Amino acid sequence: MEPGAWVVSAVSRREFRFREKVVSYRLLIFVFLVMSCFPLRAGEDEGEPELLRGPYLQGLNETSVEVIWLTSEAIEGRIRCVGPDERILEVTGPLSSNHRLRLDGLSPASRYSYSIYSGEDILAQGDHLRFRTAPPAGEGTLRAVVVGDSGTGSVAQARVGGVMEGLEPDLFLHTGDLIYSRSLDSAVFLPYRNLLSGTCFIPSRGNHDFNLARMDLEWRDVFTVPNDDNERTGVYYSYDWGPAHFTVLDYIFIHSDFSAQLEFIEQDLAAARQRGVRWLIIYQHLPIYTAGSYANYSHPIRQLLPELCDRYGVDLVLSGHDHNYQRSYPVRERVLRDGWQDPVFERPRGTVYIVTGGGGGVLYGELDGARDRSFIHTFQSVHHCVVLDISAGELRTRALDSDGELVDEFRIRKQGLHPSLPFLRGDANLDGTVDIGDAIMTLGFLFLGESLPCPAAADSTGEGIHLVITRPIYTLRFLFMGGPPPPDPFPFCEPAAGADDAFCYEVGC
Repeated sequence: MEPGAWVVSAVSRREFRFREKVVSYRLLIFVFLVMSCFPLRAGEDEGEPELLRGPYLQGLNETSVEVIWLTSEAIEGRIRCVGPDERILEVTGPLSSNHRLRLDGLSPASRYSYSIYSGEDILAQGDHLRFRTAPPAGEGTLRAVVVGDSGTGSVAQARVGGVMEGLEPDLFLHTGDLIYSRSLDSAVFLPYRNLLSGTCFIPSRGNHDFNLARMDLEWRDVFTVPNDDNERTGVYYSYDWGPAHFTVLDYIFIHSDFSAQLEFIEQDLAAARQRGVRWLIIYQHLPIYTAGSYANYSHPIRQLLPELCDRYGVDLVLSGHDHNYQRSYPVRERVLRDGWQDPVFERPRGTVYIVTGGGGGVLYGELDGARDRSFIHTFQSVHHCVVLDISAGELRTRALDSDGELVDEFRIRKQGLHPSLPFLRGDANLDGTVDIGDAIMTLGFLFLGESLPCPAAADSTGEGIHLVITRPIYTLRFLFMGGPPPPDPFPFCEPAAGADDAFCYEVGC
């Protein structure tokens, strides 16, 4: 028997219930006597309204924002907002316990602070109750933080949330699975309480987020869907923020009909490109390129979404579901492009795919033999968040662990021309010279399954990167039999206009 366990003697049910009642009555009398020693102040017997959730921000754009909070009883909620010119804006809502007040007439790219009230009594105030409105479309800068698969209420989730809060972002994006088996408050609103009061939370829906229905909650009861459509049942949408356009996908069950969502995505990306949007970013739950637990998971979205990204030149795709951090090289038509530019990509000819599923759940490791491994630059099984710093000319992306330490960083720039691949033809091992080691490395690639750092450099004849036995033979004839030298670029390492840089991870010069 464990210490402290209840011991029940063999007594009749009637006697047991009698003893139970005596104990209950004695307990009530004791509580009454104790409470009588502390007389209530006038009006206190009815209780003061308590703040149960929030405040949190939704629908933040250039000129408006929604502030949402819940109270323990129905009250007349009021919000007081102060802008950069000290102009005060006040809005009062109807009698309710679920408060959803909208502030209109705000100035773009401006900082505001606010407080919420019950009558004249302050419910919430402080330095964390402040936000910045969006800059005009195509202008300004943006900082967004991103996590996924966080909804556990774990210590790791709280630590990652603290890192994000310290970054003071404009937007808080989520790649899905906000909630597992816990309540919405313990999974979302308590761990991110201060962050959500000053940063607009714009999540996508993961497979576990359908648990909201079991709580008798609809997604739209809790979160504002930007540019929503009354005829749209799924949670997919898009929005602009300064220089970036975001397209958000709903979770797609494998046997469901998602033709309407695909049609929306294509129309949305086409319209954004036609408007000349600088950066196109998609976020959703299922990973597209992954070397983790779901590497061999077959789902049509893993084929269809890259086709749309290729067609419209999407810059970045963020996903979750795999509980780790992964970052691909730029990929187009399932070919790695511009990998040699890492970590600063100037107009890369492909989309970078990130898995950010380390928001707080149990972590997943790498899968041996994953078919997508050749596309993945970084794989780290760590709790983390992703930080996007976006201006007109640059998209800087960082992954930070739960201590705020850097896990990965890269930049995409659109300020200059796309550079040509520099290499020395025949230098398969990229050591700066053409020798027998290059022929040996190419043979290892052809017959032993070994990797090459840059196929273009191993193409000693200049016939193309689909290497065959004639390439190392050509190199050996040049070295030992007086055969012709490799064509340009040779004998110096130089940029070669039009060179095929497929699966070229690095350069030798």
